[in-house]
Amino acid sequence: MKKITFFTLCLSLFLVGSMSAQKTVWVAAAAAGAANGTSEADAYGNFTTALADITAAGDVLRVVGTVACGSHNLSGSTTSVPPVPAKNFQYTIEGDATGSTLTGTGGLTRMFTINAASGGQDVTFRNIKFTGSTNYSAGGGAVLFSNQPGVNITFENCRFEGNSLASTVLTGGGALSIASSSVTIIDCLFKENQAFRNGGAIFIANLANVTITGSTFYKNSTADTNGAFGGGALYVNGTAVVTVDHCTFFQNNIGHSNQDYGTIRTEALSTNSNSIVCTTITNSLFYDNKVKNNDGTLGAPSDWGSSAAGKQTFSKSIGQWITNNIDVRTNFISAVKCTPVAPITIPCNPLEVAANLASSNLTYDDASGKVKYNAPTTAGENSPIGFVAAGDDAGAWQSGLTLSLKDNEFAADFSVSYNSQTKNVRVLRSNEDSASLEIYNLMGSKVLSRTNASKDENISASALQSGVYILVVKGSENKSFAKKLVIN
Repeated sequence: MKKITFFTLCLSLFLVGSMSAQKTVWVAAAAAGAANGTSEADAYGNFTTALADITAAGDVLRVVGTVACGSHNLSGSTTSVPPVPAKNFQYTIEGDATGSTLTGTGGLTRMFTINAASGGQDVTFRNIKFTGSTNYSAGGGAVLFSNQPGVNITFENCRFEGNSLASTVLTGGGALSIASSSVTIIDCLFKENQAFRNGGAIFIANLANVTITGSTFYKNSTADTNGAFGGGALYVNGTAVVTVDHCTFFQNNIGHSNQDYGTIRTEALSTNSNSIVCTTITNSLFYDNKVKNNDGTLGAPSDWGSSAAGKQTFSKSIGQWITNNIDVRTNFISAVKCTPVAPITIPCNPLEVAANLASSNLTYDDASGKVKYNAPTTAGENSPIGFVAAGDDAGAWQSGLTLSLKDNEFAADFSVSYNSQTKNVRVLRSNEDSASLEIYNLMGSKVLSRTNASKDENISASALQSGVYILVVKGSENKSFAKKLVIN
């Protein structure tokens, strides 16, 4: 009996200790209540103080609203006030469900650094917007620089907006610079980050292992006019392994006209095409990414440029221009750089052509942090809708639309108009075919429908909020077309 009692006591103490080791620490823009971080009502008012209170596996640092971040060495710092111990365990830095913001300091500091022995560190950033870390003048990413093995970093539902490196910094990573570490990026936005060269948003090198899924890269850029540097959104160098899946790259650019250094630039150290160096892109969407002409205007498209070394894969993806050094290309749409065959007089005529998504009307939506589109209205054009598989679009956004066979003659028999005074959508049909009408919002949800529509159909849109919608008209024999509606 004594042995059982002793064992029970020990177990109870262990469980109590384990439970107390997993705590939530709160930080807000200003201290509240007792300012001891134990609740939102008693939040710390200083991020450094809150971070120092993260001391055990499972701890969570909760960011409330917008908080000044400062500069933090996640490997541990004895000079911080208060000192921050090394965090060689799993912990989370998390914002509100709708997102919280950590602001950087322009021209002075990087937000987070892991550049000393940190094996076992496993940090997750969730629901955080990182912004304001601008013109950072030291090497490495403006938001985070990690250069240690045994480190695991995860970003979930985060935004990196308007962060940048100074023009004196010759390494890249307007937001992130990753070497040796393992990084997972899920459902994130990289918007308007900038570096002088080699990764307007992210720089990846050495033995890093990086997986990016469901994320959007919008208007990131590099500024260097030297034709041997680029990677407007992403730069991969050395023996890194990078996997990109269901991501969208839209309107990123570089500072010169060399298409081999565009939105993504991959470099490898080995000349062996089967080496460990590997970048794989699947189920992704690239559009309107450009180089710059000598006069500073946007020039030719460039989605992915690569050196000849390493093994690069582009599969089930849509783009406008990629290099022929991407040696595995399957089930894709994109023009491929054409290298003439000797003798030089033999014409260069690749089979692949650039994607044309003009009438899909790709548009960046800041509320969702996604690039959205509608069904194309011009026959012969491409579309992200259902490109990967039925119901599975290429890119980070899923429209929920189904792309049917388009027929210009069918569409020509219809006239569509909207009366803002009566809030009616009028659809006139000149043929005798049957027709059904469906109206979708830009999230892909059906909001109105009519089956067996008359030849002069009026649909009341008074219940709809002002905005952009898609009218889909369907006839017999899989004939259909789509048209954008602006409801106001």
